[in-house]
Amino acid sequence: MRWSERYEQDIERIFAEAVAETALFPAPFKEIGLSLLAKANPEGKREGSNYITFLLPFWLKERMTEFSEAICRDLAVGNIYAMLHYFLMDDVMDAGGRLDKEEIRNALVLGQLYQGLFQQRYGQHFPAESPLWQDYRGYVETWGAAVSLEGKLPADPHDPGRLAAKSAPVKLCAAGMLRLTGGRESLSELERAIDLVLATLQLADDWKDWREDLAEEEEGCNAFLTLARERISLPPDHPLDERKVKQAIYRANVLDRLADIAEDYGKRIESIPNVPASLASFQRSLTGEIRKDALLAEETTARLASGGALSYFLSNIARK
Repeated sequence: MRWSERYEQDIERIFAEAVAETALFPAPFKEIGLSLLAKANPEGKREGSNYITFLLPFWLKERMTEFSEAICRDLAVGNIYAMLHYFLMDDVMDAGGRLDKEEIRNALVLGQLYQGLFQQRYGQHFPAESPLWQDYRGYVETWGAAVSLEGKLPADPHDPGRLAAKSAPVKLCAAGMLRLTGGRESLSELERAIDLVLATLQLADDWKDWREDLAEEEEGCNAFLTLARERISLPPDHPLDERKVKQAIYRANVLDRLADIAEDYGKRIESIPNVPASLASFQRSLTGEIRKDALLAEETTARLASGGALSYFLSNIARK
């Protein structure tokens, strides 16, 4: 991802700081935390990463040039800690019988340790009386409301606000940087742009994770699966299985539709003033990956059809 190359040194430094502080945790939290950080660090990996979590402060600096690199690093490292805190909370809530009591206990304690480090990082620039913490409470409430609705309402690929809601705390650094510059009046527009990027990221993740979500009976949490059901006109009372999803991919062009939605989100971002170029570029890169997969699915179908194997392929799908 060429757009991220300019931030390689920043990524290396902020993860090194996070590793150094995590290494001070007592056992077993040190080992668990270091493992989570290694998975979150994009260095040396070919697959995408949740770059927006730890690069958003640097992207915002493109428009708010008065910020020092030190402040951006503090907020970026704080965002990593917050990300791990919410990841651990989600893991416990979604665990079912997958985690034993000790694993749940460790996750909750480690989550609190990271919450403390997050508050320390942000607290260097926003004391306890800062109105930023009211913003944070609002973002946490948005996250909590989204968590409470998860599984009760099908994920809607056409609703970027809902798709982005579980990642609402990511926007805290934007609120903080605007408060420090006195530009809070533009926060709502910036939040809207960030929501559209977070929604695109959710669409990309849901496409990548659909088999796992389907196997774990979490169809309602996956916007791609909602779209697959929509594309093959499957009634709500009929179960969705892997065979039907493949029909949506290879016969109903569901990936094309997913890419169309992501591209529409990108067009909405373009209409918002003063959006940092790297934020928009990240959204385009996510959209491009979805479109590339859609084209690959089309090419696969066309190749099978030209070779006379399409009927055999589709009949195999129907029997599975």
